[in-house]
Amino acid sequence: MERQKTIEELKNELEEARYQLEEANELIEAIRSGDVDALLIKSNDGHQLYTLENADITYRFFIEQMNEGAALLNADRTIQYCNSRFAEWVGIPLEKVIGKDFTQLVSADDSLRCISLLDDARFNNTKGELTLKGQRSVEMPVSVSLAMLSTKDAPSLSLILTDLTEQKEAQRLLKHQNALLEEAQAETQRLNADLEQKVADRTKELYENQQRLALMLETMAEGVGITDANGKMTYANPMAQRILGLKQSTILERTYDDPQWQNLRLDGSPLPSHEHPMAIMLTTGQPVYDFEIGVQPPDQDRFYISINAAPVKDEDGNIVAGIGTFMDVTNRRKAIQQKDEFISVASHELRTPITSLKASLQLLQRMKDNPNPKMLPVLIEQSNKSLNKVSVLINDLLNATKLTEGQLLLDKSVFQIGDLVKNCCHHIRIDGVYELQTNGDDDLKVYADAGKIDQVLDNFVNNAVKYAPNSKKIQIGYQKVDDMVKVSVTDFGMGIPPEKLPYLFERYYRVDTGGHQYSGLGLGLYICSEIIKKHDGQIGATSEMGKGSTFWFTLPFAG
Repeated sequence: MERQKTIEELKNELEEARYQLEEANELIEAIRSGDVDALLIKSNDGHQLYTLENADITYRFFIEQMNEGAALLNADRTIQYCNSRFAEWVGIPLEKVIGKDFTQLVSADDSLRCISLLDDARFNNTKGELTLKGQRSVEMPVSVSLAMLSTKDAPSLSLILTDLTEQKEAQRLLKHQNALLEEAQAETQRLNADLEQKVADRTKELYENQQRLALMLETMAEGVGITDANGKMTYANPMAQRILGLKQSTILERTYDDPQWQNLRLDGSPLPSHEHPMAIMLTTGQPVYDFEIGVQPPDQDRFYISINAAPVKDEDGNIVAGIGTFMDVTNRRKAIQQKDEFISVASHELRTPITSLKASLQLLQRMKDNPNPKMLPVLIEQSNKSLNKVSVLINDLLNATKLTEGQLLLDKSVFQIGDLVKNCCHHIRIDGVYELQTNGDDDLKVYADAGKIDQVLDNFVNNAVKYAPNSKKIQIGYQKVDDMVKVSVTDFGMGIPPEKLPYLFERYYRVDTGGHQYSGLGLGLYICSEIIKKHDGQIGATSEMGKGSTFWFTLPFAG
């Protein structure tokens, strides 16, 4: 029979059981809290090691692999734990980071802010920005998220740090670009305001001149003359008789180009019969407007008349007569000396740089919210170039008499014609509608006024766009011919009728196609012709109907 245990023995066993139970509870709590990573178990086969794979190890692996920096701080701000990323950022080996005061790893400028963030985080989760220094030569801006963690030993402060280097650099670049854009906008607004004021002033002057001219014209009446299909005068009204100083009977004995009266061009040279507006009208069957000629009667003062001519056709379309209306514009010729510069420059020479400037400003306006670092300086530079051209032209306005009398001043220099060709017509290139193709020897040099030659090229290309809008390709060629350099602009439009080619470079001559009269005063090609003549060069045009036209000029070769 088994011996019964004494009360003392039972108490000892109970105490042992209670001790083992407490030890088991502590082990379970340690396993639960993650303080135990493995167990050493004794069995019949000996001791065996069992590792515990739980969520805590996964979390540690995750923290170690993430791109952000992570750290745990004690109450005294010393680092209890950090991942490799944080150690890399402060430039200190991982094993040496543990135990360091976190505030010593931030820049001196952020020390007080760092302490304030750490203190605030003990009561509420918080965020902020700091600059890490450590032992790195370059400081690193970071965003810090701080939160308190409760552990069985003592509360810890967790820090998650995100690298802001790229973000700060992007902000810096954006700020710099915004500053450049604001500066460009301010400059553009200033230049635009100046330009608008100058244009307003010139427009006011032009309007005043036009008002004076209108008052002059209101005091005049037109003369009317009718000719038959051969040009013989058949009728002249009283004002025509008064203007011409002849009686009706005398006028009816003459033709419009009677040799007893010497008809002159505006420059004083004799006017050939085929260039008379009545002859042009009778030959082409198209009306002619405001064609001025000089008339030199025998033993009398020379006077000038402006002629409008229109054909009279029968039901079959044959010309049976011509009507000419004319007025004495001798006084207007004097006034034109004052306003010619306004008309020619405002309508032709100012148009190209203002169009280029407007295109640049429109592109700047479009990209103001998202500036293109490459395009921005190009557009600003082109705007300045256009504005410089406008300034030069405005200065030319002040010297109207010289331009009217053909005393064109040139600023000649030696330059490569290829560079000028490739940089011309900026507004056409920006629009992207027409393709400008260049072909030639880029080493060819000429001795000329680059600004004036650029005007000629712009006019040629603008005319190609204007009169051949369906020709999307425009060719610009330059080559050496004998001791000259020939520059040509070719379009592939409908062409120019052969009978109109000799008059293209005459003042006020405007090409019309199929009865359609294009806008403009007919001064562009005249100005081009005068510029090229001043360079001792030649200018001309060739055309083939249905295939296109080529306008060309030559300049002295300079090597």
